[in-house]
Amino acid sequence: MALSNNNFLYAHNFNQNDSSVLYTLINQFEIEKNLALENQFVNNSSYSIHSNRADELFHKLASFRKGITENSIFPNHHDILLSNLNLTTKALVSANIADESLREYGLSTGLDSKMASGLLNMSIDMIMKMNETSTTNMTDIANTHSMEKMTSRSNNQSISNEGTQENKVVKNLANYETSVALAKSLKILFTNYLRDPKLENSTGLMPIPTGMKINAIRELGQGIDNLVLALNRNASVEEVYSIVHGQIHPNLFLGFSLKLKSD
Repeated sequence: MALSNNNFLYAHNFNQNDSSVLYTLINQFEIEKNLALENQFVNNSSYSIHSNRADELFHKLASFRKGITENSIFPNHHDILLSNLNLTTKALVSANIADESLREYGLSTGLDSKMASGLLNMSIDMIMKMNETSTTNMTDIANTHSMEKMTSRSNNQSISNEGTQENKVVKNLANYETSVALAKSLKILFTNYLRDPKLENSTGLMPIPTGMKINAIRELGQGIDNLVLALNRNASVEEVYSIVHGQIHPNLFLGFSLKLKSD
C-alpha cells in the first residue's frame, strides 16, 4: 500500500493548520462532554473521567484561541462551522480523529500513556515486538476472543451475551468509550463532508489523477467502517493500528492531497 516500507505500515504525520488543530480539539471536547452527560447517572467513575477531560480540553481551546468562553458558539454550531472549512482541513481533522481513536483504544487495553501515544508513530512490527515482551499478549487476546465467539455461536447465545464477553478485554472503560465515540464521529464527518467531494486533478511533480482519488475515498469509507467494527468487537491493537495507518491515513493522503511533515 502507499506510504509503506518493507511490507510494514508506518504512522503518518501530516502538516496541520490552525483550523485543523482547533476543530480537532472542538470535536474531542464535544465527545467528552457528551460522554460525561451520558454517564452522569449511570457510571460515576466514567462520568468523573469524561467530565475532567472535557474541562482539560476546554482549557486547551481557551489557550489556543483567546476569547473562548463556556458560552461560546462552537459547541452548538460545530457542524455549521465545520461545513465552511475546505476539504484539506476536513481531511486533516479526520486524520487526527482516527489517531486519537487509536490512542484511546491503546489506553483502554492497558497500555500506559507513552506507549499509547507511541502508536501514532510506531511501525506495526514495533508493536508486535512490544506485545511479545508484555505480560498479556494482544494477539493471544484476539485469538481467545475468536474462540469465545465460536463457542458463543455454537451454543446459540444471544448477541448481547457475546458483547458482554467482548467487554472483558477492556481494562479502562472511559478510554474505550472515547475511542468508540471518536470512531463514530469520524464516520459522521466522512459521510457528511468527504464521501462525495468535488475533486480536481492535483498539480505538482507527482499529480494524483481524479480516478485514483475517487478510489481512495471509496476505500477510506471502507476503512472507517472497519475501524468502527473492530472497536465494537475489541480487536487487537495491531489490527486497529493497521486500519488507521493502512486504510484510513493513506487514503486521506491520496484522496485529499495531504502533505506529510518533513522532519
